Amino acid sequence: MKYLFSLFIMLFILTSCKDKTIEITEEPKEQTTELAVLSEDELLVDLVELAHGKEQFTNKEMVQFDIDLSFGGQQRLEGTVYMSTDSKYVRVDKTDGSSLIYDGKQVWMSPKDANNEGARFDMFTWSYFFALPFKLSDEGTITNLFPDTENFKVIRLTFENGTGDAPDDWYEIYIDKETDLIDHAGYIVTYGGTPAEKAAENAHAIAYSDYQTVENVPIATSWKFYNYSNGIDRSKVIGEANISNIEFGMVKKDLFSQPENAIEVNL
Repeated sequence: MKYLFSLFIMLFILTSCKDKTIEITEEPKEQTTELAVLSEDELLVDLVELAHGKEQFTNKEMVQFDIDLSFGGQQRLEGTVYMSTDSKYVRVDKTDGSSLIYDGKQVWMSPKDANNEGARFDMFTWSYFFALPFKLSDEGTITNLFPDTENFKVIRLTFENGTGDAPDDWYEIYIDKETDLIDHAGYIVTYGGTPAEKAAENAHAIAYSDYQTVENVPIATSWKFYNYSNGIDRSKVIGEANISNIEFGMVKKDLFSQPENAIEVNL
């Protein structure tokens, strides 16, 4: 009888365990977020872009401005420049009635018999100088810090192979320590196949001044050009440009389309 009672108890326990649901809870896993660590040059680029209002600039579609540019006492370019803020499209309407158009793939000049000397250089160089503060982190750019000077932080901008018409160009950019705005930049021109070492023997600098704020974007309205050799030589102005009538607007595709009576301008 005692044996039967014990057997009954064991069966009862087994049956009770079978009917119970055992819940297993896992401890929540701690989620970790990897934060990107910026280098010193990347931090400086961020400061420059913030000071120049890059976000406000790139939120616009297009900018246009008048330019009156001279070098060596001779007028080099007078007209109106139109460009999309991502530099995908550029147009230069000169006061002599000729136009240069970059449609995103090719450069066109109209009319066909216009003077094409330096046409492709004019197409991209002056619009690039205008947009330089917004180009420091473009695809294909390489930035490296240089030692500070008394008044400026310095960053060197170079380019990966295959970037633009002249990937061997470089810029040494001097940034005001108080405002984080670009004060001036030394540069070389290798366009046309000039070796970088040779181009460095004739390096120039562009100095930006008279910043005006247009729709929350500070833009330099006065450019002066100097010789440059491990630093700017302000003893002689070799060129200058006045920038005026700056306006933002919407991209009009026909403005950047191949015009009639146009010829392609190759590298």
